Amino acid sequence: MNRRLTLAIGALQALISVAIGLGVLVVPLILLWLFENDGLTEFGLAFRTAGDIWLLAQGASINVSAGDFLGLEVPAFAITLMPLGYSIFLAWLAWRVGRSISGATEMWPVWAGAIGTFALLNFLVVRAADHPAVAPDQIGGLVWPVLFFSAFVLIGSLVGEPRPVYGVAKGIFSTERKALNDWVSKTFAALPWVVRVVWSPALRAGTGIVIAMLVVSAAAIGLLFAINWIGVVTFYETVHSTFLGGFTITSAQIALLPNFAVYTASWLTGVGFSIGAGSLISPLGSAAGPLPAIPALAVLPQGTLDFGMIAVMVPLLLAFFATLAIKKHADDVRFEFATPLGSAFALGLSIAFVAALELALLAWLASGAFGPGRFAVGGVNPLLLFAVFFVEVAVVAVLASFFAAKPLRPDHPLLALKKK
Repeated sequence: MNRRLTLAIGALQALISVAIGLGVLVVPLILLWLFENDGLTEFGLAFRTAGDIWLLAQGASINVSAGDFLGLEVPAFAITLMPLGYSIFLAWLAWRVGRSISGATEMWPVWAGAIGTFALLNFLVVRAADHPAVAPDQIGGLVWPVLFFSAFVLIGSLVGEPRPVYGVAKGIFSTERKALNDWVSKTFAALPWVVRVVWSPALRAGTGIVIAMLVVSAAAIGLLFAINWIGVVTFYETVHSTFLGGFTITSAQIALLPNFAVYTASWLTGVGFSIGAGSLISPLGSAAGPLPAIPALAVLPQGTLDFGMIAVMVPLLLAFFATLAIKKHADDVRFEFATPLGSAFALGLSIAFVAALELALLAWLASGAFGPGRFAVGGVNPLLLFAVFFVEVAVVAVLASFFAAKPLRPDHPLLALKKK
């Protein structure tokens, strides 16, 4: 495959990715316009709304001008809350573009074609979505989606086992992949020995804790919906939406489910989350205040919970079992450290740092402004979550590491002879 052909393939794949990503929004919005339109709404609103959501899911903020809404004067505000469910879908599309050429001998022509085409299409979307009432941030709209797409294209093409590409012999690696492997090897070799020893088990255990937290959170959300389904139905009735309107509201909530899972994980740590300034939903109690008419919010716990702090046992137990589970991956820790105290603190604190950092990053991505006034604040405080979750995991992980990372024998040869 020559460079012109691979560049064209990259451009075509970027075009398909954008068409699918926008299409899943444009089609239902057009149907909603056709069947629910009152004759006063212009047809272009469906396309602009799809463009706004598409840009928002990739990190661009949406600016809403001041105006009259349902008889109320609403000040200007910005929407920054990313619908992570839709963001994951767009990331998957970009990742597939990279994976499709991961076995090529040269990747830069595909990168140039894909990223260049995406940047052009993104520019057209930003300009088409510009409107005096609602418009994407013109600078952020041009920058963040391109960075978002580029990052996942690069990850898909450089990380993981390369996929076979027609005309390229199996086992042939691209120059870009070789350069990345060489850089990673040199960087890793230059790290302090402590980091080289603990990074693998710490990454495994820390990531396992976060994934388990999200799984438990998702299960808790499902249970809350099952218990409070009457409240959810009541919320739908207060909105007075038609079938297509209800479908649109439900789709929007599905796109926000990953955000809700992160909020629930924060709730399990004891930090909680907010739905607007001045509100706090935590195991100690809830003070939500006026809520937007979103049916999913009907499952929020109200008032003081007598046994709410029992929820904090969840991250503690998960940290304990995750640390024990990586014992077979901690052979280097047991060999390099001479004392149980040193190995336990090194591994336990590393696990806590990885878990706290990952969950705090997810909280940062899942939070943002979603309305005027008090709704300019929403989600989780990532710094507070990092501090609290780090302490919770560290206490348990250090204790569990006395078993998982206990040295098998003294590493120093003189000490080994003395022991004999």
